[in-house]
Amino acid sequence: MELVVEELESLKRKLDITIPEDIVTARVDNAYKELNRQMTMPGFRPGKIPRHIMEKQVPLQSFTNMFQELLQEYYEKALRESGIVPAGSPEIDNSDFQDVKKNSPLKFSVTVDIKPEVKVKAYKGIKVKKVETSISEQEVEVAIKSILDQYGTFEHHEDDHKAEKGDYLVIDFEGFFDGQPLENGSAKNHIVRIGEKKMLKGFEEELIGHTLGEEFKAKVILPADWNNKISRVRIPVPGAVDEAPDDIAVFNIKINELKKKIMPELTDDIAEKEGYDSIDNMKRGVKTKLQSIYEQKEEIRIKEEIFDKVVKENEIEAPESMVENELKFMTEGMKFQIEQSGMQVEDSGFDEEKAKDEWRGKAENNCKGYLLLENIGTLENIHVSQFDLEEEFKTLAEQSKQKFDDVKNRMMSNPEVIKHTSSKILGRKVMDFLYANSEFEYVDKLDEKKTGEE
Repeated sequence: MELVVEELESLKRKLDITIPEDIVTARVDNAYKELNRQMTMPGFRPGKIPRHIMEKQVPLQSFTNMFQELLQEYYEKALRESGIVPAGSPEIDNSDFQDVKKNSPLKFSVTVDIKPEVKVKAYKGIKVKKVETSISEQEVEVAIKSILDQYGTFEHHEDDHKAEKGDYLVIDFEGFFDGQPLENGSAKNHIVRIGEKKMLKGFEEELIGHTLGEEFKAKVILPADWNNKISRVRIPVPGAVDEAPDDIAVFNIKINELKKKIMPELTDDIAEKEGYDSIDNMKRGVKTKLQSIYEQKEEIRIKEEIFDKVVKENEIEAPESMVENELKFMTEGMKFQIEQSGMQVEDSGFDEEKAKDEWRGKAENNCKGYLLLENIGTLENIHVSQFDLEEEFKTLAEQSKQKFDDVKNRMMSNPEVIKHTSSKILGRKVMDFLYANSEFEYVDKLDEKKTGEE
């Protein structure tokens, strides 16, 4: 094999690879021999078709898989020989493939991004502020009320009662814009709780003050780009149009029922249904859960701060192909969220190219962090095991409500996905290490202004 390595940019290398003539000839001969055993042709016995006839029927270029395997084999050999570790997917130029000949060497080139030299510093003993918060009795009571809400019963208001915040209404409504019916803008016997803000902004407030059986009109401002159905997606959509003139919809509304929910007292029976043996133990259990949730959120916040500090303290360049891969995963993740919401991506207003522009800075920061975490993992002998991967498959299967084996097989069949998943797991393990080795300054409340300036 002949190999010439050319430096294109600081983190980009071009590998010109020449596969020897004898190797190409041997592989081609083997390919034709295998094809001869499989091929049937009138007038010839199996395996006895003359070579020159086969070459007319099946030209060299038809052995796509064989040549792909050959190129991959010599690409990997070139990496080993050069010591280059690619940071992303390679760009292969095999334009000479169309002119390939049996008794000639095969030339191709591969352009790869390489990882920058990393000598990470200042990653142990990072000073961060950790907010200590004890859960108040009031917070426990709010959580208890949320649980009791599930056990509430409904009671009809008096006929002359005027709807107010917290009331439950059963309504019929029809929505119109410019005299034309709104798509999905009407319903019969729809349940609304005033104040939950599950309807269009301002819709629930329009119900206040009206009584049972009343029929009336309500005007509501439609969200921007409602006609592109963006309003159905309850997630930020980068690249969507942010400014649009207000469109006013008119709704014909009829109140069929007007009810209030009667909240029960906390009893031992309810506590038992929630998995506790007494009211006091339930309150203690709820408080413990709230404390755990808070601590988890605080740990996530601190780890994000540590991540950003490590990147800030270690100036490195992020390889372009690595950034592009990160952007790909970010945009694919957004598409998945949109589809999970019940929408089609093309109806959501999501503009992938604009999103990539908006997210590029974040993607670059992420990639720098990944490289630094990988280096720390090497220094601290932190690795991703098969057990770690299995646990990740299990979590993804539970989240997506799919079978474990289906998730595992699908991910294992895609090297790029496994590489990204392993990188993510390694990052989490290294972040656990950094968190455990940080220096905490315990405070009652963060000084947001100072924190933002750091």
